[in-house]
Amino acid sequence: MTNNIFNLIINDCSEISDSKKFNFFKNKKILITGSTGLLGHYFIAFFINLLKSKSKPKKITLLHKSSLPGYLKFLNKNKYFAIKRVNLSKENFKNFEKYDCIIHAATYAQPSEFIKNSHETINLNTFVTYKLIKLLKPKGKFLFISSSEIYSGIKDKIINENFSGVTTPDHIRACYIESKRCGETIVNEFRKEKIDAVSARLCLAYGPGFKINDERVLSQFIKRALKEKKLEISKGQSNIRSYIYITDVIKMLLNILLRGKKNVYNIGGKSKISILDLGKKISKLTSAKFLPRKNNKNKDGAPDFANISINNYEKEFGKIKFKNLDDGLKKTIEWYINLLE
Repeated sequence: MTNNIFNLIINDCSEISDSKKFNFFKNKKILITGSTGLLGHYFIAFFINLLKSKSKPKKITLLHKSSLPGYLKFLNKNKYFAIKRVNLSKENFKNFEKYDCIIHAATYAQPSEFIKNSHETINLNTFVTYKLIKLLKPKGKFLFISSSEIYSGIKDKIINENFSGVTTPDHIRACYIESKRCGETIVNEFRKEKIDAVSARLCLAYGPGFKINDERVLSQFIKRALKEKKLEISKGQSNIRSYIYITDVIKMLLNILLRGKKNVYNIGGKSKISILDLGKKISKLTSAKFLPRKNNKNKDGAPDFANISINNYEKEFGKIKFKNLDDGLKKTIEWYINLLE
């Protein structure tokens, strides 16, 4: 795997794999959906590192809908991985085996994509979630990746898990927001049957592993800065975001999957930055010319404020030392430089 850009992610993830903490995975069968997404990339890297330890799993099955990136094709030669290209929203699940651990990360995370593919988005978060939990072995563990989007409509608050958004079913992003809520409800109903399942409301993860066609703000900014040597910003400049680097996300998700006592956890960072200042940072780190324009209002339903409380997580697992935003952006920029080459 010499010169494979996926080495960036494997090396980045190596600090996580303290095998003593992950004895649960020893000789277990793992299923990961959405394996070609950002979360999927880092879970793959986590398990690659874990395979070097005494806690190595028996088999890791990766499900993906989009084509397998060239830098992941080396996994076809790894006996511990099974890779399957499937459209889960059209799957009947009749020929699926049972698993000890299921990480359901398959979704459309980009607003433009989940709005365009609204029916499939709803299906992935509801019907597919239900069917996947039914594939869990006794004493197995299930993780559903939900979203802080369910808090949409709440402004100027640090939001904990007891809050609920104030959007309606006719909101432009309702297919995503409401189906994530329903997915969490499905998880909670199975918990009543003593199934070990948990939901994670993720807020703005970033890092190496983004796809070349990712159109979320941070990715757009980096690609424009690298390709055009300039960065123009005309929308949502005052919107506030709180980003969290992907290795911090994976650490938190593994904790709640293996040891969490609650049914749902917020997973997010603490530092806050405006879209305008994010653009300035990326311009500086890429030596691109920064060109802010007249601030036009977003029309895609994007929240003005995205920042959630992780107090419940920290009460249970302790304080987190988050990766610095500049350091995380440098790694993400390095990833995109390699992709663009």
